[in-house]
Amino acid sequence: MLICCFSAITIVCGIFGTLAGGFILDWMQSTISNAFKLLSCATFAGAIFCFGAFCFKSLYGFIALFCVGELLIFATQAPVNYVCLHCVKPSLRPLSMAMSTVSIHIFGDVPSSPLVGVLQDHVNNWRLSALVLTSILFIAAAIWFVGIFLHAVDRFDEGSEPGVPQGRRSTQKPLLEAAEEAR
Repeated sequence: MLICCFSAITIVCGIFGTLAGGFILDWMQSTISNAFKLLSCATFAGAIFCFGAFCFKSLYGFIALFCVGELLIFATQAPVNYVCLHCVKPSLRPLSMAMSTVSIHIFGDVPSSPLVGVLQDHVNNWRLSALVLTSILFIAAAIWFVGIFLHAVDRFDEGSEPGVPQGRRSTQKPLLEAAEEAR
């Protein structure tokens, strides 16, 4: 029962957090610098709430704080995607998103399970393990904070790449645009 409740909370927080991150970034005037501001603030606040949740002994206190923490952590999805799409030339956007997804899996999903197991084997305390893992979010918030001060050129509105002859440029319309025009 508890696992179903936890899964439902994660699904709902994931959907609403991701949407909220996009709306907040739009409200802040979408820029790369503002995306990094949102990333650092949401990650830091989410880390505080998640850390606090694992300190609670009450199930209800844990769920309330963890919901807010998950909402804030999921709110980073839109700014991360914004940065990935706006920091590269238009022709490199698919590669940028693919590299982002693969990196998340290679550096996050793949090693996390064995590393959590090793940590848990050494400390033999799930609360302490969760607190150690949640504290990594504070490091992530600091790294996002550094991004605010890096000079990044927004390449979203760049036209086609210079130096590509007219004859070599694609004249095909994307599938969705072609379907809209056919109607």
